[in-house]
Amino acid sequence: MNFEIKHMQNLKQCFRSIPFVALVLLAGCAGDVAKPTALQALSPTQQTTIRTTSVSAEAGAGVQIASYDLDRIVQHVQAEMTQVELGRPQGTNVAKIKLVVTEYDKGNAFARAMLAGLGQIKIAADVIFLDDVSGQEIARYQVSKDFAFGGIYGATTRIEDVEDGFAKSVAEILKKS
Repeated sequence: MNFEIKHMQNLKQCFRSIPFVALVLLAGCAGDVAKPTALQALSPTQQTTIRTTSVSAEAGAGVQIASYDLDRIVQHVQAEMTQVELGRPQGTNVAKIKLVVTEYDKGNAFARAMLAGLGQIKIAADVIFLDDVSGQEIARYQVSKDFAFGGIYGATTRIEDVEDGFAKSVAEILKKS
């Protein structure tokens, strides 16, 4: 009898911790890295030695995005690129990055709270590496990041959280595969 009561108390404690554990496991999802898709890839040498001098962003055809949102995305990407390039050899490959945003949707927090999959946050862009001197395109990737979790986590996740994951995904291009 005593064993059953103690077993039930342990079971109750276990079930009380499940929401916390689930929240901890899901906490990184908005900022997780999405694999970039190479349309015209950097060579392995360029990938490990390229230095970026600037990042710019513009809206693609039909994309509604405010200039302050573009500026914030650029700042996120610049910060991530700086982190990747720290401690790397200073190569002769110098490039600018141009982001052409092809999809930008802040989603709907209320819809996400009601049901996972509704009210998705989406960010997608063509990431173009341009030679710093000639301005010619040397590589092109597509990067997209979305978020569709439901419940409290979905309702409290902001576009800025997903932009952080998007920036990490852009920086992933310069990391060794």
